[in-house]
Amino acid sequence: MTEAVADMETLRARAGAVTVAVALDLLVWNGAVGTVAGGSIAWWLPVAAVALIHQSLWWLASRPYAVLTAQCAFALVSTVVPQWQPFSGLLIATYAVSSRSRGRHTLAVLVGLGVALLSHSYGSARLTLDPLRSTVTLLALWGALAIAVWAVGARHRRTVDRAVAAGETLSAQARAGVANERLRIARELHDGVCGAVTAIQLQAAGASALGPTHPEAAGPSLVAIQSSAERTLLELRRVLGDLRRDSVDESGASSIEAPSLDEIPQLVELARAAGLHVTLTQTVDPLTRLDPLAEATVVRVVQEGLTNAVKHGPRGRCQVSVNVGPDGAHVQVDSSHSLSTTGSTGSTGAAQPAGATGMGLVGLAERAALVGGHLSWAAHGDRFTLDLAVPAPAWAGR
Repeated sequence: MTEAVADMETLRARAGAVTVAVALDLLVWNGAVGTVAGGSIAWWLPVAAVALIHQSLWWLASRPYAVLTAQCAFALVSTVVPQWQPFSGLLIATYAVSSRSRGRHTLAVLVGLGVALLSHSYGSARLTLDPLRSTVTLLALWGALAIAVWAVGARHRRTVDRAVAAGETLSAQARAGVANERLRIARELHDGVCGAVTAIQLQAAGASALGPTHPEAAGPSLVAIQSSAERTLLELRRVLGDLRRDSVDESGASSIEAPSLDEIPQLVELARAAGLHVTLTQTVDPLTRLDPLAEATVVRVVQEGLTNAVKHGPRGRCQVSVNVGPDGAHVQVDSSHSLSTTGSTGSTGAAQPAGATGMGLVGLAERAALVGGHLSWAAHGDRFTLDLAVPAPAWAGR
């Protein structure tokens, strides 16, 4: 339906151009049919010629240069019949070319226009007492009119180009926004849900191993599994709520409740239930309030560090240090277990636990960059350290 309406509007515009061109040329013509040789032509010949030649305006959109060439050639009739000077089709074609031209064929267009306007000027000037002066004067007038028409067309072209560029920019921004949103949700799924599911998997494996021989010892693992499952549901609700929300603020933060520093002790307890020996040192200035996105980043770094420690060394040791103060936030997760020092994560950090994909660490590094922070990780023998630094500008206030 929309295409049909657009096609109808195009047909109306072309029909209007043809009608205006024919009407103007016939109205301006005074009916004189005398030739420079002293003879005359039939009166109907100019009428038929104008009606026929101006049909070329139907192809202005697809063949603007060809139409302008035909109109320039038609203008030469004034060298034979001085008082017959068809001009409207020439000006309409000039506008069409200037509104589409981007420097190509400009010289050829100027030459064609110059010849056509010179023929008009000389044809009228031959009837005056001073043909040379009259030719120059008329050529200046015709030239000024043609330049004005060309300028209007060029301005229209620039306006269209700006609109197209703006549309392309908006489309690119929309595509980038969709890609960033997909990446953000993927980070949420990995950092929140995958970590909790990994803990459930490890705790279930431990309970399964203890069950046949020491069923009473499997009780704590089952309790830990229940706690991890509850946390998994919480993380899933966060992600699903994120998908359902109506809008995103400029920082990219979720419109639903984000992870808070209060959840860190719970993460530590879950890791302990999985068999990891964890020491937590958490110092938070009560007068300092973190931006929600920065606070979520701190929690996710702790969660990722504990998850990796449980996954790659479930009976190892881990030290978690969280320091939040007016000068910034510093988080360090230092775990001791068997590591592989052959893996590499490029410029973001050094080696990583054996079997890790590194995607969680890369995603966390991207999270940290969003709040102006920096995440690094490195392996030292049997130790693996995650280190997050977030500067004070990430604070929401004091």
